[in-house]
Amino acid sequence: MSDAAATKPGAIVRALREARGLTRQDIADSLNLSVRVIEDVETENWANLPAPAFTRGYFRAYAKLLDMNADEVTKAFDAAVARGDVAKTDETSPFHRRQGRGVADLMQKHPGAVLTSAVGGVICAVLIVLWTVWPAAKAPAAAAAPVVADAAMPKPSVATPAQTADANDSTAPAGATTKTVVAAAANTASVPALQPGPAEQHDDHGARRITNSGDDRLKFSFTQDCWVEIKDAQGGSVYSDLSKSGETLELVGRPPFHILLGNAPAVTLAFNGERIALSPHTRNNVGTLVLGQ
Repeated sequence: MSDAAATKPGAIVRALREARGLTRQDIADSLNLSVRVIEDVETENWANLPAPAFTRGYFRAYAKLLDMNADEVTKAFDAAVARGDVAKTDETSPFHRRQGRGVADLMQKHPGAVLTSAVGGVICAVLIVLWTVWPAAKAPAAAAAPVVADAAMPKPSVATPAQTADANDSTAPAGATTKTVVAAAANTASVPALQPGPAEQHDDHGARRITNSGDDRLKFSFTQDCWVEIKDAQGGSVYSDLSKSGETLELVGRPPFHILLGNAPAVTLAFNGERIALSPHTRNNVGTLVLGQ
C-alpha cells in the first residue's frame, strides 16, 4: 500500500479485508448493511454516503469487525474531513439518506420479502376498492324495487268487523248478517294472545330456583365481572348471565350442575355451604367443573 493510500480510511479497511480473505458480502452481512454501502465506504464515494457523523460510525464498526484499532481508521477519516475530501451533506440519519436507494438495496438482500409485501399491498387495494364500490353499485337497484312495486300494485284495504257487517246488510239476504258478525268474532278470538313468561322463582332464603325440584345450593361471590353459565344433566342451559363486581348470586336446584365461569379467578364458590377450590378447574382464567354428580 502506498503512503497516500495508507492515509485514506477506505483503502485501510479494504486492504485489511483482503488480507483476511473476506469479501464485501461477508462484511455487509456482518454489519447488516448492503454490499453497495461497503463498496462506497472502501472507495470513499462520499456522495452516496450519509453525513460525516454517520459515515465515521461505519468506519469504526468496519475496523472493529476486522479486530483493528478503530482509532487509526477514524483518525484517517477525520483527516479526510479536515482536508475537505468529504462532502458536507445534511445531518440526516443513515436510514433517511438510504431511502433514495433503499428499495434497490432491499431487493438485493431480501427479494422475497419485497415481492410478498408488494403482492399483499395490491390485494389490500383491490379489496378496499371492491368493498367501497360494490355496495354503492347495488344500492340504487335495491332501493328502486320497492318504489316500482308500490306504484304497480294496489294496496289492499282491511275491513273492520263493523264494515263487514254493513256490507253484509246491503248484499246478503235477511238472517245472514248475524252469522257473519259471529264468524268474524270467532276468528278474532281464535288468535292467541301473548302471555308473559313465568316469573323467576325463589326459595324462602331468596335463592333463585333453576330447576323444578332439588334443594342443593350454589353461592357465588364476585370481585370482578364474570359470565356464569350452568347446564343440567341433559346439557340444557338452566342459567346464564353476567354477574357484576361486588355481587352475590345464590341458586338452588337439582344437581348435577355443569358450571362455566368466564373469569374464575374473580369468583368465590360454595356448594351447600362448602367452599369449592376453583384453581384446579381453571385454565386461561376460564373455569369448568361439575358439582353434585
